[in-house]
Amino acid sequence: MILFIGLFANAQDVPVKGKVTSAIDGQTIPGVNVTVDGTNKSTTTDLDGNFTINASKTDVLTFTFLGYITEKVNVMDKTVFAISLKEELSQLQEVVVVGYGTQKKVNLTGSVSSISTKEIENRPITQASQALSGLASGVTVQQGSGRPGNDGASIRLRGIGTFSGAGNDPLVLIDGLASSLNDVDPNNIKSISILKDAASASIYGTRAANGVILIETKRGRKGELTVSYNGYIGTQKVTALPDFVDSATYATLRNEANANMNSGPSYTDAEIELFKNQSDPDNYPNVPHLKNLLKSGSGLQMNHNFSFTGGDEKNSYLFSLGYLDQDGIIAENNYKRYNFQLNFDSQIKKNLKLTANLSGYSANTEEPRHIGGDMTNMMNFAVRQGPIFAGKKSDGTYGYQDNYSPQAWLDSESFTNRKNKLFLGGTELAWDFMKNFTLSGKVGYRYTNYRDKEFLSDLQFDANKYVGPNSLRVSSGFDNTITLQSLLKYAVNIDKHSIAALAGFSQEEFHSEFVSGYRDDFPNNLLYEINAGSSSNMQNSGSAGEWGLRSYFGRINYSFNDRYLFEVNGRYDGTSRFITDGRWGFFPSVSAGWKVSEENFLKEVKWIDNLKFRASWGQLGNQNIGNYPYQNVIDLGQNYTFGGSLVSGARLSTLSNANISWETTTVTDLGLDVNLFDGKFSMVFDYFDKITSDILDVVSVSGVLGLNPSTVNAGEVRNSGFEVLLNYQDKIGGVNFSVSPNFSYTNNRVTKLSTGLNQDINRGLFVGHSVNSTYGYVADGLFVDANDVANYPTQPYAAEPGFVKYKDISGPDGVPDGKVDATYDRKVIGSYFPKYSFGANLQADYKGFDISVLLQGLAGFNRQIGAYQAYAFYNGGQIQQWQADNRWTEENPDPNAEYIKLTSLNQGSGTIRPSTFWDRNASFLRIKNVQIGYNFPKPLLDALKIQKLRIYVTGQNLHTFNSFYKGWDPEMSQSTGDNSPFYPITSVYTLGLNLNF
Repeated sequence: MILFIGLFANAQDVPVKGKVTSAIDGQTIPGVNVTVDGTNKSTTTDLDGNFTINASKTDVLTFTFLGYITEKVNVMDKTVFAISLKEELSQLQEVVVVGYGTQKKVNLTGSVSSISTKEIENRPITQASQALSGLASGVTVQQGSGRPGNDGASIRLRGIGTFSGAGNDPLVLIDGLASSLNDVDPNNIKSISILKDAASASIYGTRAANGVILIETKRGRKGELTVSYNGYIGTQKVTALPDFVDSATYATLRNEANANMNSGPSYTDAEIELFKNQSDPDNYPNVPHLKNLLKSGSGLQMNHNFSFTGGDEKNSYLFSLGYLDQDGIIAENNYKRYNFQLNFDSQIKKNLKLTANLSGYSANTEEPRHIGGDMTNMMNFAVRQGPIFAGKKSDGTYGYQDNYSPQAWLDSESFTNRKNKLFLGGTELAWDFMKNFTLSGKVGYRYTNYRDKEFLSDLQFDANKYVGPNSLRVSSGFDNTITLQSLLKYAVNIDKHSIAALAGFSQEEFHSEFVSGYRDDFPNNLLYEINAGSSSNMQNSGSAGEWGLRSYFGRINYSFNDRYLFEVNGRYDGTSRFITDGRWGFFPSVSAGWKVSEENFLKEVKWIDNLKFRASWGQLGNQNIGNYPYQNVIDLGQNYTFGGSLVSGARLSTLSNANISWETTTVTDLGLDVNLFDGKFSMVFDYFDKITSDILDVVSVSGVLGLNPSTVNAGEVRNSGFEVLLNYQDKIGGVNFSVSPNFSYTNNRVTKLSTGLNQDINRGLFVGHSVNSTYGYVADGLFVDANDVANYPTQPYAAEPGFVKYKDISGPDGVPDGKVDATYDRKVIGSYFPKYSFGANLQADYKGFDISVLLQGLAGFNRQIGAYQAYAFYNGGQIQQWQADNRWTEENPDPNAEYIKLTSLNQGSGTIRPSTFWDRNASFLRIKNVQIGYNFPKPLLDALKIQKLRIYVTGQNLHTFNSFYKGWDPEMSQSTGDNSPFYPITSVYTLGLNLNF
């Protein structure tokens, strides 16, 4: 009897309470199912993640929620539980954003890559375009600059589609509204979807030829107010810095160059000694101008973001405030941005929902300026200026080369100031007016404005050198886009059939204006307002433009037995950019998928979670060809003499083409999706063939016409290749880890030019080769001596020992003729566009510690750099250590030397003509980001009454493996020739904090 009472007491139910949170971010999870195993007792967590259920000491509680791993706990003697659910390994339930809606990833028939906030959070990215580096297959991301406020990356989806002014940028939509990828604060991004093939992108018609990027921002959640803070502070430094020789070495090598040109020395031994001992630094200095310039700024970078989320049964909200402060690595350079995000959702009625998204920013950029242009030009001339030129001398005057001195211009009152503002807002009302039907209407508005102020002071370098007069240019402008959109959606499941349909209407109206004014000869360098300048040389200009787009579109999805998937898309677009009779075009796509894993012969194979084949075909358009291409536009300001006086006039300068139309891209895609071992391994593979036809090209005409020729739809470019994304995630002991590599190959080639041409050398276009090809001679090393010069095929310049040999590869009869010339002996020697892109995301966590490593790389392309950067003593420029160490000399006449004989070089020097000698392999692998963090344990958090506390350190752009020009980053953008402005890419080291309370 006593034993029975004891057993009964042990089995007696008692109230058990607790709270369920996410292991990812510490947020509470409402709606979690809590059940007592083996019974029908169950409950769900409330809006705050709390639950109460009756259970006995011997019971087991099970916690389940979509997207999270099921958790089981023994009740034992506990009555209060803190449950933390981890994200589910399986990706089969993942939902991705697609055109005008969402779909389960497992049911996609198009090619879509998705990036979550988890993959980009806490990285010190200042522009959202940087977030895509290394994370998605089929996406080529190149960040060409670290310039504050202008350090975004260029993004190409599956190659370069066109060589016209229509451009290759993908369409970007933020919460459904067309905008720029850099218009959104990376802290506010919930997910990024990249629509790469026509099946996924054709719903956007004439704007989708280069692919589509959809950004979904974070939203509020039901529950009590949660305040989150994410912030970091850190510092920047250049990823690569060239090593220039000191002034004594410079003078010695300058004398050697003179001797090679049969000229006398520029410096005596006594002067070289003065450079060496630095006893008279004003007259015999040793100043590393570029290094000093690139270390003149603090490089401090900080970012702070506060977000407030909450809601009740009917309403939820997110309000975010952000601040970015980025000091450049150059003095007087700073970028500040203030941004906000307000997202609101309201279930007005059971069948009526209102969604609002409002965001914007105000940004201010400060930069130094000099007579040669902006800050990037200042760096180009700092490369030129050798160490033999003083900086600021002891008497307060400046050393200079021509009109250039970085130190002097930094100390001057010259500046550039840019102010930019953006507002992006959209409101949507969705009405479930009957079963299975939803009707929605959306209105969106995007407004941007800018105001630029560029002041160039006059400057007294010393008693003998003055540069002036001072001048000011002020420009301002704005643009706005109004979007109207209506959608009708239908979805139904009937037995084994699932049908979803979408019909929509969209209209966009764009308008822009700008004005600009200029004056010079101001009374001093502290008064820089337009009215203070002289009116004798005042200038002004201004203009406006507008375009409109109206579209009808639809989509039908059908699946049978959750096994056979079909999708059809179509969009009918009309644009103001074409003549009335031809401004409408239809862009269709069809796609299908077969989930082989759902077939009976594979259903019992437990280790296969998903095996799906995909195929698609479709057409896309590109209407970004200017606002008035089919009209005869009159150019004003065409002055002419009449009666001995100069009068203003106008003229027709370009012959228009009324039959102009959009460029059309046709894409075929074959794909394979695989998920194995309960979601531990997944693979996405795609083969694509993408042909862009009717590319706008210029027809060659006789100069007798007297007008610029019109453009016609004549060119064609083809991109084909494959891409693969792998993912493996598992747990070993207490260590959770994942490895996600990706790889893409794109073969880009021009297949047609206008009027049957095979090449356009000036634009780097050659049929059968990549867009942006390099054309030049094939180098055969360096000439060893005079005998070598005499016995080698005649060169197209006055060749000398130590200069580049150009191969004789052909002649008038198609065979080498003993003479190298531009007509027969040049060929395509490389391409600026990478054939290969790759990356890998590596993550692991253990007992609160976590680490992630992101790798990114590009390969299969060549580049050259600016003339001052590539050539020693070019136009009075300086010399780098690698050039000095690896140069050809009479004592060591190595035909395979890395650098030529030292001489004076200029733009007409024959030995530096484009050739394989100067074209460098620009392939690289970069350690893009490393992040180490620690999440403080829950007992401590409970004691502090906070939900999450994490500290972390990161390194961005840590190291680059490459064989490019020594000291120069292969990803950095710069042109060739004398005028090659640049801003180095920077490494960023930060300390950060995540806090939720």
